[in-house]
Amino acid sequence: MKVSLNDFTEGTTCLNDTFSAKLQAHFTWSFSTAFYPGESRFSTMLAERIRMATGLKLENGGKFQITSYPQNVGYKNHTDCIVGYRDKRDRFATILVYLRDVDEGGETKFPQLGISVKPRKGLALIWNSMNSRGECDPSSLHNAAKVIKGHKFIIQRWYYYHSFPALGKRPPQPKLPQRGTYQPRVSCDEYEQGSCRWYDEWNYDHIVDYTANLENLI
Repeated sequence: MKVSLNDFTEGTTCLNDTFSAKLQAHFTWSFSTAFYPGESRFSTMLAERIRMATGLKLENGGKFQITSYPQNVGYKNHTDCIVGYRDKRDRFATILVYLRDVDEGGETKFPQLGISVKPRKGLALIWNSMNSRGECDPSSLHNAAKVIKGHKFIIQRWYYYHSFPALGKRPPQPKLPQRGTYQPRVSCDEYEQGSCRWYDEWNYDHIVDYTANLENLI
């Protein structure tokens, strides 16, 4: 599937409704939203509990991201930092918490390390993506295996090697073309591989079954 200039909304870098509909039919999707430090008692409590358990500095933490993986959905191999990137304002550590059990599939896999972790409610993973010199470590490559049976929910937070003023602060909502109800912004990484995510930091409603499963996520 190739993109042409005719597939964009005029005057923007946003794909138009026609091409967006083709993408939706062609790919499987994960769903994501975010909240930020200090926006609620929960975010403050969670940040402090992570600090106490790991020693990670509060000022080096970014946003908290909630992601939903429906059945038959996973996410491609990637590192949380950028290999070869020299700017120390990059993600050096990740904490990931499973919010519910998954019947089958959905493992977090580190192929170069031979590690595979099955989702279990309340289990937290933490790993370094950078070495002590602030260089991205390629062996931190990981992926989310496809969910075979069930529905996977996680919350994760990235910690940065160096803090910077905008870190952990919600950015203003971008000026984008008018969207319909429950129509979030979509981000596709290497979409030829079918790795796309519905993503919206300003709306929680697109998280699949979020309201129905809210009690199970606490």
